[in-house]
Amino acid sequence: MVKNIVFSAAILLLSLNAFTQAYYVSLKGNDKNGGSIENPFASLDKVKEVLLKTKASNKMVHVYLREGIYYLDKTFVLTKNEVKFPLTIEAYKDEAVTVRTSKVVPLSLVHKIKDKSTLQRIPPSLKDSIVEIDLKALNIINDKTYPDVFDGSGNLFELFMNEQRMPLSRYPNEGFMTMKKVLINGGGQETTGDWRQYYTEGNKPPIGKPRPGVFEYRDLRTSKWMNALDRGVWLKGFWRIPWQNEAIRVANIDTVKHTIAFAAAIGGGIGNKYNRPWGDGKERYWLLNLLEEIDRPGEWAIDFKDKKLYFYPPVAIKEGNLRISDNSTPSILLDDVKNVSLKKISIDENLGTAVVIKNGVGNTIAGCSIKNIGGYAVKIDMGFNHTVKSCDLSELGIGGVWLSGGNANVTPRIPANHKVINNHIYRFGLIQRVYAGAVDVGYIGGGSNEKKGIQCVGMYVAHNLIHNTPHVGILFGGWDNVFEYNEIFDYCQVSDDMGGFYSFETYPYMGNQTFAYNFLHNSDIGDGIYFDNDHRDMHIFGNIIALNSAPKRRGTGVLYKIGTQTKNPYSEECYNNITINCNFGYQFFTALPAKSKIENNVAVNCQKDFSYKYVTDQAHDSTSTMASGKNISYLDDPGFVNMSGYDFRLKPGSKIFKDLPGFKPIPFEKMGLYLDEYRKKIPTDKEIKRFETTKQGRNANGTEILDRN
Repeated sequence: MVKNIVFSAAILLLSLNAFTQAYYVSLKGNDKNGGSIENPFASLDKVKEVLLKTKASNKMVHVYLREGIYYLDKTFVLTKNEVKFPLTIEAYKDEAVTVRTSKVVPLSLVHKIKDKSTLQRIPPSLKDSIVEIDLKALNIINDKTYPDVFDGSGNLFELFMNEQRMPLSRYPNEGFMTMKKVLINGGGQETTGDWRQYYTEGNKPPIGKPRPGVFEYRDLRTSKWMNALDRGVWLKGFWRIPWQNEAIRVANIDTVKHTIAFAAAIGGGIGNKYNRPWGDGKERYWLLNLLEEIDRPGEWAIDFKDKKLYFYPPVAIKEGNLRISDNSTPSILLDDVKNVSLKKISIDENLGTAVVIKNGVGNTIAGCSIKNIGGYAVKIDMGFNHTVKSCDLSELGIGGVWLSGGNANVTPRIPANHKVINNHIYRFGLIQRVYAGAVDVGYIGGGSNEKKGIQCVGMYVAHNLIHNTPHVGILFGGWDNVFEYNEIFDYCQVSDDMGGFYSFETYPYMGNQTFAYNFLHNSDIGDGIYFDNDHRDMHIFGNIIALNSAPKRRGTGVLYKIGTQTKNPYSEECYNNITINCNFGYQFFTALPAKSKIENNVAVNCQKDFSYKYVTDQAHDSTSTMASGKNISYLDDPGFVNMSGYDFRLKPGSKIFKDLPGFKPIPFEKMGLYLDEYRKKIPTDKEIKRFETTKQGRNANGTEILDRN
């Protein structure tokens, strides 16, 4: 029997080899070669040419990339006309292969500053340290003047040196400035609901159309920027709330009255929305991209008027080590293809999205490293059964993986079945600071995405390790999505009113999501699983949430909001979860308590354990009888293996099993990353600072969130 199995396996291997065509690409190759390992091609474009000529058959094609950095001057596109059979593009035998779309800055274009008027704009001590680069000679595309108002990067290129993103000049270097007093909101009163109105200095009633905001500043360094107004001075800040972050051009600085007038209005105006019209004096902002404020190695700025880049190099500039990321189109586009796999490749230095999968079926990105990207690492736009697996995604301007697909407008709903599994996603939201998720499952800030043509049905997001971000962990919307075995920590580093999982969506456009066996921890101003509006048919079980909430912050483990339950009553399912060291363990709102399943939940050392509110025409306090079964709280360790060491496995003799006979053991050891053929190592606790207690005030925006308690 064993001999037969071995013989059959050998025949299968020979059959696969007979139907597999291999091509090799090397920086030392030549496109006139035949593509063998001895005589490789030199480019991926040559591979495309060969694929076009290959007739459709039962063949599988394997393209091996040899070691080196492959610079692309345009998007590498694969279409269904070129791919008629399963295709794998992979680094050969784990050799280091990088695909890059940035432009090398030649040494010949790097010069000392000689113009006297320019030298007067920088400190005398740095006149020999800051260099200038003429952008015209580089044919840069994304060097246009910033809009008057923008979020994110303003479509400006990025600068990299030795594989590190160089920081745009900033003042202050660390932390923020704060407004002293708002003189003109450009917004209006919270009670009026009309943000188009504004207040004047005399605190008169709201009048007229929106106009730019005006405020009194504290930092006297502001007067230094007066002479640069004709070149453009932009301030970026959390002008109204810490989940809204625009840059606005300064129109005028009055150095006598110490006021700044903006060139354009922003939605909602300036000034803390809970303290209109003058604000609360804590609104945070900073200056960006100004030559006058280059004072640290690595900082740079662009002068839009002269089309010159000014840079303070942290190390000596050598040929090839300074690059500009100017390509806003994808590095790689899989356009309506089937069964294409990208494996063990590094992709970096792209201004837009690294990899886009559009339509198609069964495409895979596995074992890849994607970093130093201006937008998302991966976008999956429709199609079916695409997978992002065991990749490392980091240093991202926006987020990790963006998903769409499926059809919620038919019965039964059609799932896309995209999978995001076993990925390490960290240091994202570096440019777009709010609403930038490690995984975005059908959410585009503000909800109601189906109205915008976005469908997201049947996604599977599991075993990902997610950390280090200013705002959110995972954003979600859509239908029938499953989130399980993920580990998420150190989110909400800057802005609050956000969760490890977060959604804001209305009743007709989201439902039937499952959150199971996730570990959320050490995010002191964040919430855990957070439904900011409707939460129709949600299934929450087996999660462990240990936020270590900071004092005087909300810090809720599982948070339900009222949503539209007064018009669309629905029940809740939340059971077998544990919250630890949270300010609030669980907050429930439901219109159908008799049909809800709220039982076997545990709160450990939470200031307030369970809050129940029954929704009729309004929300009002209820009692624990709203729960379908017993829920329990403890002041101290109920029997974890090592609570102080964050090992939240339960000992067989844990009090929880005695006090809640229906409580099921939670597979804590399975949460997060696992080893496979692509992931050979899992980062240690020390490497990623997994359990270091976060500290409130490390640039965290404070707000009472008065309308969202």
